[in-house]
Amino acid sequence: MAKNRSLVERIAMYVPFYRGYKQKNLRRDEDRAIRDVVAKELFDVKNDLSNASRAAIGDLDAMRDSERIKAKVDKYYVDVKKAAAGYSAFHDSVKIMETELDNIISWDAQLIDGVQNLKTVSAQLVQYADTGENIRPALRAVEKEIDAMIEAYNQRENIMKGFVDGKE
Repeated sequence: MAKNRSLVERIAMYVPFYRGYKQKNLRRDEDRAIRDVVAKELFDVKNDLSNASRAAIGDLDAMRDSERIKAKVDKYYVDVKKAAAGYSAFHDSVKIMETELDNIISWDAQLIDGVQNLKTVSAQLVQYADTGENIRPALRAVEKEIDAMIEAYNQRENIMKGFVDGKE
């Protein structure tokens, strides 16, 4: 993202006081861009789950598992799309500092890795569905990945809400 700055932004980076403010805003923009990528990939996973759910017809437990996992992915997708981007107003009780923003970007990068893993297992799920194989093991793999992603996201949100200091 640093390469895409305008001439005014590059010059402003050298103005006292403005530099830290601008760098903080660039970190927030990077955080937002990462979450947009994660949300797009989650949308693809939602489509894979919908396509694979047809293989669960006739297996009541697999149908329940499929619906539960789709609900988790759906909720997570919405959470990622509407997540706070690290902005804190002057009077806010929770101030998001640069260290926290760096940690959040690091966690967001982990979310990208997680969503790639999720896409891999959801693609396997679709393969099982297409071949008529039992999809329950693949459903468990998808659920394991989404649960890990939700846990990482919850850590990020705890920092944003000021529940932890971000130095973990």
